[in-house]
Amino acid sequence: MESLLPISSRSLQYYVIAKRWSSDLEFFRLESSFLHQLLDRCISRLQDEAHLQKLVEARKDLQEIKQLSVDDLLLRQITQLELMAEDVIPEDVDALAAVQVKLEYYMSELNRSFRTVKQKIFRLVLDSRHNDRLFPN
Repeated sequence: MESLLPISSRSLQYYVIAKRWSSDLEFFRLESSFLHQLLDRCISRLQDEAHLQKLVEARKDLQEIKQLSVDDLLLRQITQLELMAEDVIPEDVDALAAVQVKLEYYMSELNRSFRTVKQKIFRLVLDSRHNDRLFPN
């Protein structure tokens, strides 16, 4: 992106927020991968059927959250903002605002859901009666 001068301060603010959300999504993918590995490790070593079922359910919950991804909408918003900043297309603050509101809602929901599932996973892993076997010294 050559220059951000042609766009309004509101559009610039949307761009900064959208880039931060993009970074958050990348971190979410990395952390999800770690949680999947943690669950796989626990599931493969557990004998307790009830606890095993709870871990499998938590894995499904994590998978469902991954499908809530807002990548496409976020990428379109960033692309629009960059094109406006480069003066390739005219600035449309109203359209940007509408998408920004949707993104705000989706990101808030994604973070809330992920936090809940992450807490559930950690609690299940730590509550396991088999921690000595799962995490040997």
